Amino acid sequence: MELKNLRTLQAVVDQGSYQRAAERLGYTQSTITVQIQQLEEELGVPLFERVGRRMALTEAGERILPRARELLAAADRLLECGKGGQVPSGTLRVDLAETLLCYRMQPVIRAFRERAPQVRLVIRDCNCMRIPQGVRDGSCDLGVGYDMDWNRESLEVESLGSYDIVLLASPDFPEPDFTTPGQRKAVSLVTDEPDSIFRRRLEDYLRRREIELDVTLELWSIETIKRCVMSNLGFTYLPRFVAEEELADGRLVELEAPISGVPAPALCAWRKGRWVTPAMELFLELLRKELT
Repeated sequence: MELKNLRTLQAVVDQGSYQRAAERLGYTQSTITVQIQQLEEELGVPLFERVGRRMALTEAGERILPRARELLAAADRLLECGKGGQVPSGTLRVDLAETLLCYRMQPVIRAFRERAPQVRLVIRDCNCMRIPQGVRDGSCDLGVGYDMDWNRESLEVESLGSYDIVLLASPDFPEPDFTTPGQRKAVSLVTDEPDSIFRRRLEDYLRRREIELDVTLELWSIETIKRCVMSNLGFTYLPRFVAEEELADGRLVELEAPISGVPAPALCAWRKGRWVTPAMELFLELLRKELT
């Protein structure tokens, strides 16, 4: 069985299509097709089926992918040993929560690039619910986000401290009371996707307090959310470090409420039992230095 065919399988899954996998690996699309067909013939099962414009794994493909990733990781480990073993090289894939990526990770990424220039670093902005799944299935090597009951049975999990999550609004926000129960408030929550840890926590609090809102503005960019709130289009609930400058110069204010200032633990995870490569170890070292 050719390792290159397993790497092609991995690339098609990670990139979502034969075309993008070909671009990633430097092959033609026809080469990708041939390599997947060779692998399917060797294994005796179809690995992909087309769902709309995306190539999705079959049930057999889902079973095979984790084992293929394990074989590729073992092969990469052998290559590392042949090169001296302690010099970071190869590819490091890290999934990160957006707020940490945008506001806390620049020193880590900069230092990593300086100390490991030969490593291809792949960073993805990812929802905290999906980060542990990516770690488990091998689509990323490290996952960094906020704790959403990550299953420790299959993950090695390390704490990176915690951050206060606060209610933020414009100084002109008309209804700052989020303490009194039983309110109907003619204001908007400006927030991100439904699976956001911050949105889930806040909406649960509002339900328990029986506080109803007129509108929810669902946006998918923390900077866009922040700018809308500064323009007095609503309020939001985000880590305090996201708005340090705006709080300092008065463009935003922190609203007082029992939920404002409650910390959220930040975690780093990798798959239990896997080899921690030199590149992973270096990234973990820099995370500990910067975030804890």
